[in-house]
Amino acid sequence: MSNAVKIFILVNLLFSLGLAFTTMRDYATHENWKRRWDQDTKEYSKEIQSRDQALANATLGKVKAEVNLADRERLISDLQASVKKQEDQLTLKDQEIQNLRSDLKKGETNFAALNENYMAQSHSLDLVRSRNAELTHIAQVARAVAFNLNVKLAEVEDDLNNSQSELTQRATEIDGLSKDNNKNKAMLSLLQKNHPQIYNELVDQKASTKFLQGVVAAIRDGGNGQQDLVMLTIGKDEKVEEGIEFIVYRGNEYIVKVRTERVMNDMVSARVIADSWNQKNLKVQQGDLATNRL
Repeated sequence: MSNAVKIFILVNLLFSLGLAFTTMRDYATHENWKRRWDQDTKEYSKEIQSRDQALANATLGKVKAEVNLADRERLISDLQASVKKQEDQLTLKDQEIQNLRSDLKKGETNFAALNENYMAQSHSLDLVRSRNAELTHIAQVARAVAFNLNVKLAEVEDDLNNSQSELTQRATEIDGLSKDNNKNKAMLSLLQKNHPQIYNELVDQKASTKFLQGVVAAIRDGGNGQQDLVMLTIGKDEKVEEGIEFIVYRGNEYIVKVRTERVMNDMVSARVIADSWNQKNLKVQQGDLATNRL
């Protein structure tokens, strides 16, 4: 046998062994490809559906978040508008306080002018009285001289008429002061009748406490419909101290008592004493008067 035949036989043997190996391997790893395709297709379909559902949920969450963000922005805008409105109201309140201070200063100026006028008139009255004394002395000396007596008597009569006019004016002023005094006594009687405890405290402090008076500039509501804090136009310049109690009133009507908590240069913050309210359900208003004693 030639070498070529031997090589050919050897090659066929190797090819046969390779084919047998390949066949056995394919048989060992054989799989139903159609069933595998269907199974993979279903799994991919489920995975796609799951991803679509997740995408839809994410989109819905994004839409909800955008709606929520829009609501929050609208709420912030409303709150900013409310803050702006409250700032405008606060500015108006500050302007009202400035106006009240200006009116108070004008009132103080007018009071000083009236007081100066009163002092001048009192001095004039003293001069008239002195002049009357001199005229009386002259009349006593001039009794012996009829002509001089008549002249001096005429002068005395003129001065007396002027004096009577001024006395009439003083009587009118005294009558006004008497009315104010009677008014204060009436208020004090009402306070004694309706609030005896406050009246007793007021009487005990009247002799030793300096008279202080202010005007209600602002009132704060405690949130339950009950007023709890007031601002008075009086401060350190009037030597107000913390803990001083003021009586708030309007005309002849007693309203409530307040106690100072914080004293500023020209304002006082006072807390309402809850058990001291009046029996007529009156509330504190801007412009009401407050004094530590009547």
